[in-house]
Amino acid sequence: MLRTLVAGALRNICRQAPVAAVAPLVQGTQRASLVTLARASLLPSPSVTVSSPMNLLQIPALQGVTGAGSTRSVTKFSLVKGKRKTVKAVLKRFKRLEWGAWIRTHSGRQKKLFKKSAALRRRLKQHVFTNATQSWLLDKMVTSFWRRPKHYINDPYRPYHRRDEYFATQSKTFKV
Repeated sequence: MLRTLVAGALRNICRQAPVAAVAPLVQGTQRASLVTLARASLLPSPSVTVSSPMNLLQIPALQGVTGAGSTRSVTKFSLVKGKRKTVKAVLKRFKRLEWGAWIRTHSGRQKKLFKKSAALRRRLKQHVFTNATQSWLLDKMVTSFWRRPKHYINDPYRPYHRRDEYFATQSKTFKV
């Protein structure tokens, strides 16, 4: 949909120069029909001069597409040292286990608890694993410092840091 919208806008902008060049030659009755055509096809009105090129973001149909939504993108090169930056929202919301999985709490776990059943309230207290695609994305959003194992005193997640029952995440034993 976005591709067709942008392609249509570009097509209309390419048509802009002939319409604006012909506009001074058009009679007053024909100018009214040209103005309605310009509104219908997102062309600039005939009063706009040709000397200033039209920016794509000034087209009304495209202003909603590039709106002011929040983005949580990674800074690949910082301005000071030129290094990657960690997305702090990931550190607030997720915890990485030593075997590479990420866990999070349920969304909305503290909202309108009076409406929720006891079983649902119990389930909302539990943590959830992210899937492989989300884990891969979260690994890209943090630096290698946060991907390394962290050891904390009295860590409540200590039992979950090991996953020996699965071959790919089995911890290796060292023979002395």
